Amino acid sequence: MINRTVPSGCGPAPAPQPPLSIVQHNCLGSWNVFLSLFESFKEPTTYPSIVLLQDPPVNKAHLPSFNGFQSFFPPVRKPQVAAYIHMSFLSNYTVLPRFKGVDDVLALDVSTNEPLFGADFHSFRVINAYSTNTVDHHVHSVLPDTLFPEVGLPLLVVGDLNIHNPLSDPLRSFSPREISSSTRYFEKAAGAGFALLNAPGEYTRFSLVGNARPSVIDLDGLRPCTHHDNSCPPSLSQKPPRLRWADTDWESLAPAIRAFGVPPAPICPTTSKLDEWLSESLDHLVAHLKEHTPVSRPSHYSKPWWSPHLTILRREYHKATRSAKKHDTPHMREVANTSKAGYFKAIKAAKNKHWSSFLLTATPQSLWTAKRFAYGRSQRRFPSLPGAETPQQMNQVLLDHFFSPKEPFTPPLRLRPHRTAPPLTTEEIAAALSKCSPTSAPGPDGIPHSTWKRVNEINPSILLEPSPHSSA
Repeated sequence: MINRTVPSGCGPAPAPQPPLSIVQHNCLGSWNVFLSLFESFKEPTTYPSIVLLQDPPVNKAHLPSFNGFQSFFPPVRKPQVAAYIHMSFLSNYTVLPRFKGVDDVLALDVSTNEPLFGADFHSFRVINAYSTNTVDHHVHSVLPDTLFPEVGLPLLVVGDLNIHNPLSDPLRSFSPREISSSTRYFEKAAGAGFALLNAPGEYTRFSLVGNARPSVIDLDGLRPCTHHDNSCPPSLSQKPPRLRWADTDWESLAPAIRAFGVPPAPICPTTSKLDEWLSESLDHLVAHLKEHTPVSRPSHYSKPWWSPHLTILRREYHKATRSAKKHDTPHMREVANTSKAGYFKAIKAAKNKHWSSFLLTATPQSLWTAKRFAYGRSQRRFPSLPGAETPQQMNQVLLDHFFSPKEPFTPPLRLRPHRTAPPLTTEEIAAALSKCSPTSAPGPDGIPHSTWKRVNEINPSILLEPSPHSSA
């Protein structure tokens, strides 16, 4: 449903500036709160691009209108959420409202022909929600799966969720029921890759009643992109998973390896041209290998006590620390210290809980593992060498003694074939590969020797081409 009514008594609203600005507010079902909010926009020189409201005033299934804005709200008798978008923003962007058949959730898909956020994105989604307690006070009307869906575009989630958690308000005292009901929202947000936008402990609502304490915003989250989106900026992408070379699908890879051919070598090879030729050939070959090699999942033995809740605590601790260093106010330092104490306290509690669980389920086979965890590892011992006290100094002394430095080698400007050296043969390459251990550490490309042995068995000419006689 779209409200196009514009009152005649109001003048035209000024156009917003190019930066996107979004305002969130709970109107408490009051027309006065709504009017005071929009009247306050006349003080700055610009209006916000999008105004997201929770609990807006409703009269006979109609919402108030304001000049220069177009409203969107769920097509129900009493919507709990609404969005007011400036007309100048609608003239530059395409906005598609998405209604989920409920009165407390509204999604907006914003699209444009120009790339957004410095990346190859042409659209993003905004979800506005107003969650209230149901008959069972442990359950809220808006579930975490509804708030944090898996979509292939940047997603901003705002709203009034009526949840309370130490991550958003570290200075407040919480009951066990409040923590248990809110933790699943924060864990779901952390698992989906959302970042908390609101500063923990920063008051955003001041009650009109004198004996009520100020409160903070519940949860505003931003996910720049999904984990499966390859167009994600490098600063936001995760560490690439490790490839399982032992499980390479050689049956489907063999035809591509047999048909693979190394391009001709440069006629007048120089050091840079030869490196470029070899790198290009190797990149094409490695691309085929990686395409048919599965990736490994992160091991749950690395930190079995870690949880998404600790991920959120760590993120907020670093965020509060940076804010305290930047502003250096007593309030921000107090928030940073509280976030730090809560983060390390949660880590200690998670470790103790995992240790207790490990001891309860211990078996005779895991007895020595429990002893090693309880007593820790013995301190490392280093041999004593003259003129060296630290391991780094010992390393340098040993290198200087057994491997004396040589004069730097200056490569020739043009590479010429060795006239007396015979060309390489497939037997020599196979013999060299047979001496390499399949379990030895791979090079910078991460490909083990066992993979190159299999490639040479399928197509020996691939490794034979970059030989001295081919660059003549």
